[in-house]
Parts: sequence; C-alpha cells; structure tokens
Amino acid sequence: MALTTGFRIIAQFCQALKPAAWEPSSEEIQSLQTYTRRLQALEGMIAQERNRLHVTSQELQADLEEHIQFLEAQVQSVKKRLLEHIQAHDHLQQQHQRLTTIPGLGKDSAARLLAEIGSVEHFPSARQLAAFAGVTPQERQSGTSVRGKTRLCKIGNPRLRKALYFPALSMIRCCPQIKLFRERLLAAGRTRCRWLGRSCTS
Repeated sequence: MALTTGFRIIAQFCQALKPAAWEPSSEEIQSLQTYTRRLQALEGMIAQERNRLHVTSQELQADLEEHIQFLEAQVQSVKKRLLEHIQAHDHLQQQHQRLTTIPGLGKDSAARLLAEIGSVEHFPSARQLAAFAGVTPQERQSGTSVRGKTRLCKIGNPRLRKALYFPALSMIRCCPQIKLFRERLLAAGRTRCRWLGRSCTS
C-alpha cells in the first residue's frame, strides 16, 4: 500500500512539474568516475595503514610500510591512466583545462570535479550546480519564533563536496578575490560554514 502511494506521489510530481528525463552519464564520464573513485579508495587505505603504524608492534611495521609503498605506487599508476583517459577525449580535455585555470584547482582536483559533474552544460545555472553538490545555504526556521543558524543543506553529491574541500581552502588562502568576498560575508554577519570548519562562510 505504501509503495503504491509512493508511486502515485512521484507520478503527480512528474505530471505537475514535468522534469527532464534522466540521462545516464556518457561512457567516458563513467570510466573517469571509476578512476577517481579508485583513487579515493586507495588514498583511504593509505591513511588507514599510516594510522596503524602508530599502534602496531615493531615487528609488523615493516609490513605496513611495504604495503603503503605498494598502495602509493598504485595511486601513481591510476593517476597516470586517469590523465591519459582525459587526454584521449577532446571534450574531457577541454573542460579539464578550463577547470585548472581556476585558482586553487590542480589537475587531480579538476579530474575529480569533472568526474562528478560530468558537464557543466547539464546545469542551467550556478545555483543548480551548487544544489547538486549540496553546498547551498539552508535556513533553520520553524514558524515565526525559531530561527537557527543557516547551514549547508548537504543534500547532494558527497563526493563532489569532498572534491571541493581542499580547493576551497586553497582559494581562501591564495585568491585575493575569494578572500575579500569571504571577509565581506563575515562582516555582514554570515555564520561560518561547518563544512570548512572555520575557513569559509555559508
């Protein structure tokens, strides 16, 4: 019964708003995602093994260090193949080059953003892209009496938010325009964004 109600609600939503039909990512984007997500997995394993170095007996530390070296070699191999994949597709290469012109965005971060976004042409506005990433502000309000601090909605692509994290920190430090924009927001009383700790505003 609940399932039928759910389908009915979805049907009414589609009839009223007529959203665009979902389209799967292109094969080259899907391949790019496999590379970037494999990188993320390898980096997670390296972090885990490095943490174990501090709590593992002396007898096993050599094994851990050898495994870390193996994983780091795998990271370099995947990065090399990832860039070769981008260079083999003109559309990916052009977008990747454009992304790397943004202050704070290196080749690795640009590849991860490209893998999760696919193509910016799919988003009619910057706000829609921000909503897809889950970095749009969300007010906390109940009636007229409860007003909480504005926070990021975080209803979006968590991998894209993660890929934006370190570039955002770098831009705050190194890009004068972003730094001034942040300072203006803070001066206007905007709350600090928990997504970037104390380094950004919502």
